[in-house]
Amino acid sequence: MTSSDGLRNLTVRTGAATKKVSPTLFGLFLEDINFACDGGLNANLVNNYSFDGVYLVNGVIPYLPLELVPEEHRERLANTPPELLTTPANTPAGRLVDHLRHWTIQDGRIEASEEKPIAPGAGFARVESAGSARLENLGYPGNRPGMPFATGRPLLFSTFVRADDFIGAVEVRLLDLERRVVAAGVLPSTGSGWQEAELRLVPTATGLGSLQLVLNGSGRLDLDEVKLIPTDHWGADNPRWGQGRLRRDLVETMAALAPRFLRFPGGCIVEGCGDGSHYDWKKTVGRLETRRQEYNLWGQARADGDYSQSNQVGFYEYFLLCEDLGMEPVPVVWAGISCQTRMDKHLSMESPEFATVVQDAVDLIDWATGDPATSPWAALRAEAGHPDPFPLRYLGIGNENFGPEYLEHFARIKEAVDQLHPGLTTIVTGGVVPSGERVDPAWTDWGHDAQILVDEHFYNSPAWFLNSTDRYDGYPRGGAKVFLGEYAAHLSYDLGDRNPAVPESLLAPEPNTWLSALAEAAFLTGVERNSDIVGFCCYAPLLNLVENGQWPHNLIDFSPTEVVRTTNYLVQELFATRIGERIVPVDGDLPTTMFASASIGKGMLHIKLVNTGSSALDVALQIDRALDCTAEAVLLHGPLDAINRLAFDSTPRISIQPERSDYAVRGGEVTLHLEATSVLALSVHVEDVG
Repeated sequence: MTSSDGLRNLTVRTGAATKKVSPTLFGLFLEDINFACDGGLNANLVNNYSFDGVYLVNGVIPYLPLELVPEEHRERLANTPPELLTTPANTPAGRLVDHLRHWTIQDGRIEASEEKPIAPGAGFARVESAGSARLENLGYPGNRPGMPFATGRPLLFSTFVRADDFIGAVEVRLLDLERRVVAAGVLPSTGSGWQEAELRLVPTATGLGSLQLVLNGSGRLDLDEVKLIPTDHWGADNPRWGQGRLRRDLVETMAALAPRFLRFPGGCIVEGCGDGSHYDWKKTVGRLETRRQEYNLWGQARADGDYSQSNQVGFYEYFLLCEDLGMEPVPVVWAGISCQTRMDKHLSMESPEFATVVQDAVDLIDWATGDPATSPWAALRAEAGHPDPFPLRYLGIGNENFGPEYLEHFARIKEAVDQLHPGLTTIVTGGVVPSGERVDPAWTDWGHDAQILVDEHFYNSPAWFLNSTDRYDGYPRGGAKVFLGEYAAHLSYDLGDRNPAVPESLLAPEPNTWLSALAEAAFLTGVERNSDIVGFCCYAPLLNLVENGQWPHNLIDFSPTEVVRTTNYLVQELFATRIGERIVPVDGDLPTTMFASASIGKGMLHIKLVNTGSSALDVALQIDRALDCTAEAVLLHGPLDAINRLAFDSTPRISIQPERSDYAVRGGEVTLHLEATSVLALSVHVEDVG
């Protein structure tokens, strides 16, 4: 325990609680970056499972060319060492279909074919064996064995197979890193033509490994839709989950944040980079064998553009997950404009292609909410296992788009949505910077409309976040609200917003240090205090396969076998799980290094205190209408460079974790001790005055 820097007196005025806290304030944003979906949330361990892999061909234009950087930061970025800039990569220049990537064969011969009857143009593998052949898949990320096996934990192997021209048997093996067989079985014989075959495998060892198919026989064998899925996946034995399957521990880690909404699918992958590479939700619904893959533009930071979206986690799985976790779905549709920080391409407003964009937005609403008896899209939803409509109250149009062309596109799509599906709240984006010409036009055009949310994104230095806790204090009320769709204190350079809480040695910190989480906590006190105008906020990115990410700072790190809650996650959890229904003013002797917020609901007062200073603080709280009680406190603290860290193939190293304690509240008073560089949440029983 460090020494205190005097006693600070604060009054928490529960009787003055008037403004409502947004019921959707804290949520999640899921984008398939850092192998968040394929290689992460997707429970199928097989990489390029359908032999339809589509990969990116990199171009020569640097990502985020300098002319697209706001002028006020251009000179500083121009002088920033390249190693301190995020995402050093080139923009996509095209696509490459590689049916056999991530599959290797020994002894036999493999080739790809495009005769799949269910989805014309899609591929399958044809394996030829003259007595023995071995086909192998390493899983994700694909450059080393990454399939997790655990002793006694069953996995279900399945594939579509056509063995009309093969005489022999197919053995399925799971191999560990030493190439030892830890589970094996013979695939059941099938009839003529394409048939689905399944096999249950139970490993006898724990660790990482690969999948091997051994053809013991001669002839030609056709394979497609190869899956290896742990039987304890999320939604196991629930008939609604009959298509894509999700990794349970990642879903449970998301659920622990008590999310009120989920924004999906992006992010930059919504926009794409021209050539049809934008996210097409229609490719992500229906039976898995009919879903088509597309390259992921985040492959720009991967060798050989190696990032293909299999779409096994598509819009059907997204809406099911929202339903399971009680989240509002906030889908984002393409606005007909490419990612403007990569290449600025617009579809003409009068073009047939843009008419299709508008229709796609309307069809999505039909798919989610329509009557299967009258809507073909709703019938597809019912066929998947969900005849009842999904709730849908919000729709994002575009991502990080800006400028007059975007606002015209937005207005046209919104007009069609309002005409056919009135009542939806639409989300207009103002670009990626926190203020300036790219954001203000969205507020100018739509700030008066209470059925509008304005999407603000910012990734700025910890100093910026510490200096911006009052950002929303002066926002006008009564019209549009803020959708804080992406944020994180992660930039590894200082934009000039110096703050005494950021020491010189941490101006270029590692990702996910306690410094960044502490700065975010201070900022979130301002978000909570202004949660009458900030309707939604969600961190970005959400998930990261460690040692294989394209973005250096993320909320949840995971390996094939482990999940780590970053320091930033712990702050988000503290704020999101201790929130009331009305904002409560906190007055008193707040030093410049201390930030506070409070809210009340259902007889419980939740107070957050953030100490960014290097000395401990003792805080005396006077709480109106507090009951004599034992109040639960949760404390997060540590040195500014502390990190919760995980490696791909080892156990986690945890530096910051919640510390729980109790405080006695008597006569409405309680004295708290805040460690240096700490965040404390206190939950106090109060009179419930409705």
